[in-house]
Amino acid sequence: MTLRQLAPLFGISKSVAGRILHRLGPLLALQPRQRFHKGTVHIVDGALVPTRDHMVAEQSKNYRYSTNHQVVIDADTRLVVAVGRPLPGNRNDCRA
Repeated sequence: MTLRQLAPLFGISKSVAGRILHRLGPLLALQPRQRFHKGTVHIVDGALVPTRDHMVAEQSKNYRYSTNHQVVIDADTRLVVAVGRPLPGNRNDCRA
C-alpha cells in the first residue's frame, strides 16, 4: 500500500506515516539467511519497475523511466530470499 492509502486507515497524515515507516521499516525486515540446505531450489526473476526518480532510472521507448530489479525466491516456500539493487534499465535484461 502507498502512504496515501495507509495514512487514512490510521487517521494520520501522509508525512507522519512516512516517518513511522522510515523508523520501523528496518526493524520489521527479515534477517538474511547465511546458508541453505543442500539441494534447495531458488527461482531468480527480473522485474522492470517504473519510477519517477530520474537519477537511478533510464528512459524507455514509451518515455517512462524504469529500473531493473532481480528477485530470488525459495521455490518451496515462495518466500523472497534476496532482492538486488535497482539498476537503470529500459528492458528486463540479465545485466541486473
